[in-house]
Amino acid sequence: MNLNLKINELSPEQLETIKFKCLDCDYWFNYGEYEFFKGLFEVRSLHEMVGFFRGKLFEKKGISIKKNKDKRSKIIAFKMHGGKVKAAFVDEKCVGIILAGKYYLFPKLKSFNVFPIDSESIFLGCIYVVPEYRGMNVGKKLLIELEKDMIKEKVGSIESIGKRYSENIYEEGCLNSPPIPFKFLINNGFYLKKNDPFYPLLRLDLKGIAYSHFDPLELVEKIILKKEAKSTINCRR
Repeated sequence: MNLNLKINELSPEQLETIKFKCLDCDYWFNYGEYEFFKGLFEVRSLHEMVGFFRGKLFEKKGISIKKNKDKRSKIIAFKMHGGKVKAAFVDEKCVGIILAGKYYLFPKLKSFNVFPIDSESIFLGCIYVVPEYRGMNVGKKLLIELEKDMIKEKVGSIESIGKRYSENIYEEGCLNSPPIPFKFLINNGFYLKKNDPFYPLLRLDLKGIAYSHFDPLELVEKIILKKEAKSTINCRR
């Protein structure tokens, strides 16, 4: 089936109006204030300290907005603090969402055994596709668009927590939960970084795939332009 699929970055204004249940989920943003000191004692460097407090400021803002009983408050705060929310549309109907950002924008990450993750990576929190459009590569296309954005922004890697199905984690119950299936991540170039029986950490290095996502002619033109620019600079010297 050839889908007329369009993928766009959502603005905070769009996040308020688009009808899509995934955008009402606060799974990654709901962690609890009582964990503050526990998290603080686990900080091991100045860099981690900065990230910890930035995450807490984001979390606090999300909690304060929540008092207004706005279901979308946390994801809007996520977006306004630099998070990426991209949506897939078919004939103006939203059929899929991908959520990614710096690790401190996902407070619940601290509750996983594989935490901490690489602070220089972008964390992929969720790819959700409505049931009737699954199996049509919508999730894969959303991931590719995120990869393109990260390559342009010179981000070296994407990390994500996968979920493994077992007798304790049933497949049917997991399909709609935010952590992404382990198999999907492996099939799309991620490799195992930190193992865990249920929620392992996976990583995708972007340097090796940068050229596969762009038009070869466009890349050649960019290389030529860079060489011409260098030649011009050398001539001026």
